Amino acid sequence: MNKAHAKDIHRILSLPIGTGTFIEVIVVYYLVLALVLVIAGPFLLLQKKARAGLSQKFGNIPSTIALDADKLKFGIWIHAVSVGEFNAVKPLIERIHEEIPELPIVVSTTTLTGQTLAQERVGRFARVFYFPFDLPFATGRWLDALKPQMVVIAETELWPGFLTQCRQRGIKTLLANGRMSPKSFKSYNRFRFFFGTALRKYTQIAAQSESEAKRYRAVAGPNIPVVVTGNMKLDGLRTEGDTIVGHLRERVNVSEKDFVIVAGSTHDGEETALLAAYRQLLENYASGRNEQSSSLETRETESRTALPRPRLIIAPRHPERFEKVVELVAANGFQPKRFSKDEKFVDDKDVYVLDGLGQLARYYSLATVGFVGGTIKNVGGHNLLEPYAYSVPTICGPHVHKTRDIANALMDLECLVMVHTPQELTAKLCEFHRDQEPARILGKKGLDWINQNQGAVDRTMKLIVETLGTQQSRSEFVAKHG
Repeated sequence: MNKAHAKDIHRILSLPIGTGTFIEVIVVYYLVLALVLVIAGPFLLLQKKARAGLSQKFGNIPSTIALDADKLKFGIWIHAVSVGEFNAVKPLIERIHEEIPELPIVVSTTTLTGQTLAQERVGRFARVFYFPFDLPFATGRWLDALKPQMVVIAETELWPGFLTQCRQRGIKTLLANGRMSPKSFKSYNRFRFFFGTALRKYTQIAAQSESEAKRYRAVAGPNIPVVVTGNMKLDGLRTEGDTIVGHLRERVNVSEKDFVIVAGSTHDGEETALLAAYRQLLENYASGRNEQSSSLETRETESRTALPRPRLIIAPRHPERFEKVVELVAANGFQPKRFSKDEKFVDDKDVYVLDGLGQLARYYSLATVGFVGGTIKNVGGHNLLEPYAYSVPTICGPHVHKTRDIANALMDLECLVMVHTPQELTAKLCEFHRDQEPARILGKKGLDWINQNQGAVDRTMKLIVETLGTQQSRSEFVAKHG
């Protein structure tokens, strides 16, 4: 279930319906969801982002899948709502393909960006499509067409109707990399009669941490089948080799000696704060350079004491904001350089806009310091781990409720820097600019923690095999069930 429907559904669920069974309430849920879609229909049609995959979301099977339905039956259906969730389960998708190659894999997403990334990264061996709306006629058509052995859902998605239909068809379901934020917990716990019952429809829940597992048990009861497998995002943190990093440096024109800030997954308002901080860094850099050039010190001393050249790379979270961020950079007196145009840093006033999908993780390899967005703006935060894969210390704002456990772990290690205002962001960046050694220490702590806590993909894969009952080939399964 996503946030767009939650408030309306919660309001309906709070109405008195007598003693009410789960079936009675889910009928109400279906009616509310259908009403929401009717009301939202015109807006969905007008917006390109929302319009993407609309036919498939209403249960229409594209001919490319319908013609191959027999080949796709009895496989594993993996759902990842968007980019973040897909990146988390991508290593698991690849592992399933490697270890059970005869089992067909189909992957669904909800968003256009997630769909594009999934097609690019796993489209060579998996069929990719849009997840249907949680209405019986839509989900039922896809389940009837694919007849999966198992459905694996990533992280936070909870679709009561879909899970009920899977249970009725004998399809096993697994929540992988399960996460329930404190904010979501309050809503689910308030209506635990409904959501607890829905959670119990899962055959197995693989939680990221013991804190998440406790929240699932509080909502759905102590006997819910939940185990702690860890966070697969730690396993998916693959780094680029020196050769590729060198090519990236040449492409962007940054030196290893530069003070490079890579700001990832930024939202409205955060770019403004970063540009203000960058302006201050440039002023400090110019001032220090002028002082050095006017002194009588030798070139050797000058090179040893001068501040490094600042560089700022901004990666907006949403593609539809790329143009707006480019305009914002120019409006603030800087020169935007764009990934999509294969541009690079030339002047000190340049700002590089990473306007391409799926690029951010490797660009952290260029960073001296990282900033993760959705944290100054109250979004809840994005992937805090990617910078640390390259020993890059990370700065974030106070709003990290979507990634609370990771944030807490990094805060406990004292390697995550949390700021509360744009002014604090500027101050911290200036501090690291003057002395990079403390930043290096923080980045190394984060990388060591990641290396010590990997293995979630192995544990989740083992759980999938156990839940299926056997690591059997597709031919064996079809012979038994087909």
